[in-house]
Amino acid sequence: MKERSDIAVIGLGVMGSGIARNLESKGFTVSVYNRSEEGLAAFFEQYGEGNFRRADSLEELCSQLKVPRKVLLMVKAGDAVDEVLAQLTPYLEPGDVVIDGGNSYYKDTQQRTQAMEEQGFLYVGCGISGGEEGALHGPSLMPGGSEAAKDLVMPLLLQICARTDIGEACCSWMGSGGAGHFVKMIHNGIEYGEMQLLCEAYDLMHRYLGMDTAMCGRTLARWAKQTPGFLLEAAETVLQKQEEDGSLLVEHILDAAGQKGTGAWTVDTAMALGVPVPVISESVNARALSARKDLRTSLSEKYGKTAYDGKVMPAELRFEKLQMLQAALLQARILCYAQGFEVLQAASDVYGWNWNLGEISQVWRAGCIIRSSLLSDIKKAYVYDRNLPNLLEANLIHSMLSEGKDALKETCIAAADNGIAAPAFSAALQYFNGYTSLSLPANLLQGMRDLFGAHTYERTDAARGEAFHTEW
Repeated sequence: MKERSDIAVIGLGVMGSGIARNLESKGFTVSVYNRSEEGLAAFFEQYGEGNFRRADSLEELCSQLKVPRKVLLMVKAGDAVDEVLAQLTPYLEPGDVVIDGGNSYYKDTQQRTQAMEEQGFLYVGCGISGGEEGALHGPSLMPGGSEAAKDLVMPLLLQICARTDIGEACCSWMGSGGAGHFVKMIHNGIEYGEMQLLCEAYDLMHRYLGMDTAMCGRTLARWAKQTPGFLLEAAETVLQKQEEDGSLLVEHILDAAGQKGTGAWTVDTAMALGVPVPVISESVNARALSARKDLRTSLSEKYGKTAYDGKVMPAELRFEKLQMLQAALLQARILCYAQGFEVLQAASDVYGWNWNLGEISQVWRAGCIIRSSLLSDIKKAYVYDRNLPNLLEANLIHSMLSEGKDALKETCIAAADNGIAAPAFSAALQYFNGYTSLSLPANLLQGMRDLFGAHTYERTDAARGEAFHTEW
């Protein structure tokens, strides 16, 4: 009889295939199953020489595994997860572990964890980031769920995760319930913000500074060397990719963006926790607005908005403005991270996850989509003070934001003066202005709420928490 497999992977799409091959390359015997026979056959045609075992049914898959069984689901988030669980559980035994490696909503993971535990099984929601390359060579991993599963899955996950330049593992146990998928959701929210900021920087280079697309790509390549980050590198690669005829591919891509929901989940969750996330929120809005291409085309004609006119800014002035834009982009990215980390802190407090946010920043240092040198600075900030209410409180972040302190404001002014939509940059500026304001006009707001709804208000000359009402 063959020795039993260490783990099973269900779902052999791009990510599932990559993770299965990653596991096998680390010495694990991997059983694989795919709902479509074509996908299973294609996998073994390409990779059948490896230490893989084919299963043609879920019953056969479970029979091949060492006990307690470890089954990794790499299927689409949503109903597909529940369908596979319903089909899989008859072949499991108490103590077996199911790991959901998809982009599941954290509340769904919490419910599934509870339901599986009631049946005697263990359940883990594992956020996985890094795309195809990361899955194969080392992704950032964010597992959480049944606490009894921690010692069963962590030794395996630590073998396949990404590592920083000094060998630190980009994998950490996040806690109970939906903790792992919550952290992945916030990762994706920050990703939305960073991508939108890069798009707006490109738009400003092109339509404000008069730079052609290739020049924009070369500029981002230079910035990526100064402040390394995957998304900066991805943007410069896309901007410089050529078609066979020598034209640039990006100029043939329709300007209508898609989304899969994790950004909106981040915004909804932040609102429920009472945490402002305007950069992320405006990034979600920007994708939705971009998708309404036909209406935008109609309104641009109605309001006389024309395409870029090819005007070129003098080189010496352009250099100065580029430095301003580079500083603004860095500041806005920091403010985007600050928003995401504040949501993490709020969730940690509400759900009792007791997160070390510096540890989470390390998990994102390599392998994932938002990996960048900025995360090293963020980790340092939390090393100095684990209990920061917001990254803006950190002296290191204060110093970084103080350099070129007017760059973000001047960039937003330039966008407004030239009729260029820059919602994420503008949201970053207003977030900073709001959080650094000693006073805000919410006193008027509270007065109006009390006038029409008797919602009460606090007074500046009374103790905090004491409520007052006026008969207006």
